[in-house]
Amino acid sequence: MVTIPAGSEVTVILSDSLNSGRNKAGDEFEGSLAAPITRNGVTIIDRGTKVHGKVADAEESGRVKGLASMRLILTNLVHNGRTIPIVTKSYFAEAESTKGRDTAVVGGGAGLGAVIGAIAGGKKGAATGAVIGGAAGGGTVLATKGKEVDFPAESKITFTLADDLTVRH
Repeated sequence: MVTIPAGSEVTVILSDSLNSGRNKAGDEFEGSLAAPITRNGVTIIDRGTKVHGKVADAEESGRVKGLASMRLILTNLVHNGRTIPIVTKSYFAEAESTKGRDTAVVGGGAGLGAVIGAIAGGKKGAATGAVIGGAAGGGTVLATKGKEVDFPAESKITFTLADDLTVRH
């Protein structure tokens, strides 16, 4: 028996794609080891070994507030034909913010509204057009969801063992 200590890293290549807008807590996924697991320079578990995991938590993107996020864990691996439980710390990913894009949409709407208003009615029309254009831009932001966390198939994710992993070598 060989023990891989807690804190060791395990890099996995996903077989399945995962997305915070589509996947929910409890969904299972598969992958394979991107590199062998070694101990003192000796390969204990081969590269390509099948691993299984679960989505521990998934939050899809909100329309104004709330960034999409996902937490993933590994649950087991298949070594020498046997399924071995594995306990990892959760891998957390959060989507990037769309605040800059949202500001540009609102500001762009206000600017376009001001130009159209100025053409139609001078200074007073420009001010009215800016308000209407900004409101339209704000409506666009409210109607548009932010980015999701997305892991295409073949993405590499590195997990950290939370408990020792003991395997027959």
